[in-house]
Amino acid sequence: MAVPGGGAAAALALTLLLLLCSCVSGAAHASSALRHAVPRGDGGGGLCGQLLLPLGYPCTEHTVETNDGFLLSLQHIPHGKNGVADNTGPPVFLQHGLFQGGDTWFINSVEQSLGYILADNGFDVWIGNVRGTRWSKGHSTFTVHDKARLSAVSFSEAFSSFGYTVLFWDWSWQELAEYDLLAMLSYVYTVRQSKILYVGHSQGTIMGLAAFTLPEITKMISAAALLCPISYLDHVSASFVLRAVGMHLDQMLLTMGFHQLNFRSDMGVQIVDSICDDGHVDCNNLLSSITGENCCFNGSRIDHYLEYEPHPSSTKNLHHLFQMIRKGTFARYDYGLLGNLRRYGRLSPPPFDLSSIPESLPMWMGYGGLDALADVTDVERTVKELRSTPELMYIGGYGHIDFVMSVKAKDDVYVDLMRFLRLRANGSLHSSY
Repeated sequence: MAVPGGGAAAALALTLLLLLCSCVSGAAHASSALRHAVPRGDGGGGLCGQLLLPLGYPCTEHTVETNDGFLLSLQHIPHGKNGVADNTGPPVFLQHGLFQGGDTWFINSVEQSLGYILADNGFDVWIGNVRGTRWSKGHSTFTVHDKARLSAVSFSEAFSSFGYTVLFWDWSWQELAEYDLLAMLSYVYTVRQSKILYVGHSQGTIMGLAAFTLPEITKMISAAALLCPISYLDHVSASFVLRAVGMHLDQMLLTMGFHQLNFRSDMGVQIVDSICDDGHVDCNNLLSSITGENCCFNGSRIDHYLEYEPHPSSTKNLHHLFQMIRKGTFARYDYGLLGNLRRYGRLSPPPFDLSSIPESLPMWMGYGGLDALADVTDVERTVKELRSTPELMYIGGYGHIDFVMSVKAKDDVYVDLMRFLRLRANGSLHSSY
């Protein structure tokens, strides 16, 4: 992993330390909910036991191992609460976004959450959880003690950790696309002996678009529906994100040896406060400063949402996303000139070529005019580079979170999304619409 060297590294680390130590109470409102929320994802029973089984939905937990040793949790909901066990519909795989887990598809009411809606409408639902989330914390080699020690690095330890490779957190969305998706989709494909309908949101679309350039993955996919599709991030306008990019937060954290990014930790809360406290970002509405405005997010359920989210991710993943913003590319992780030569045999990281996605792969994309992350201009660039012509749903009043958490998404988005999936599914489906 390439990090700034020598005096530059020390300067970056010292800058971040001063920022974190100078936090004042003025931004306490921005992160007070994070400080006091108790995550339920750490409890027993898994996602099935905590969210679906208590409501009468059939749900089983599955574990798959990636080629690099990570143990990922999958959930399987074969039908709705009132479905017939031996009448399983076509498999649909749901992939969550950044700092989220599979719970995001069930976090609203049964009538509003896409996961429940798909199961109740005859789909065979499979839920993916990438490495590092609270549902997928395992590895075939690393022990719980290793992960706890590596994720609990203190300030004093940080300054002695330059050059220390934290293997468990040494990944970005590139590995999520090339390893995690491959393992999870292969498992579903083997179990069902059928091609899979793919649905992704935000980072789940980055992973999908990158993975669809790989023949070994596209052969398993019958169609893809992308909510807030991202391959380019040139036009991100979220104030919190731009401030973090401008202050080189990603590089500071890597230099200091903070390889896990967990906004539930004291360190994570201090990071939020430090960005909010400097006067450049209005964090009175922290969600809007990160994602842009959202028309139909149910703010009264925020305490419930915080029982499950945000999930951890890696600092390297954040660094990769910030590379995309700074460089305007959709490419593999940039390790620097020498690192790229060693890994890729070239000075710059190879791009993910959207034109290599098969023209025969049907695609549907939903995006919004208020989205400060999946900007309309960037979405249009993505569409232009594809060989196929995806079906597009544009909602001018929708933001980034609305496509998965809007109280109106069932009628605004999911009816048309399911129409698209049904057209690409094998066999007939029962519909409640």
